[in-house]
Amino acid sequence: MSDTKYLILELHKFSYGVKDVWSVKFSDLTRDKAFTKLVALETLNDNKDITFHLLNTNDLWTKEPEEKPLVLKDEVKQNSESEDIPF
Repeated sequence: MSDTKYLILELHKFSYGVKDVWSVKFSDLTRDKAFTKLVALETLNDNKDITFHLLNTNDLWTKEPEEKPLVLKDEVKQNSESEDIPF
């Protein structure tokens, strides 16, 4: 079984220029639990301005490991020093 976890997000849509509100309804769910809860929430929901969204936590943006700066080789250093830059 996969160790993938899911979130269920709740969206409240407002009108008249008011920003929509997103909130986490459930977190750290397995696939089966997430789909069961999502179906139950949508079945019981009678408000058209509230919707629920399922999100795989693997799809969340994560910070990439820091990249190390590139080091110039001696050959490149010599070539760049010998050329005059025409300004």
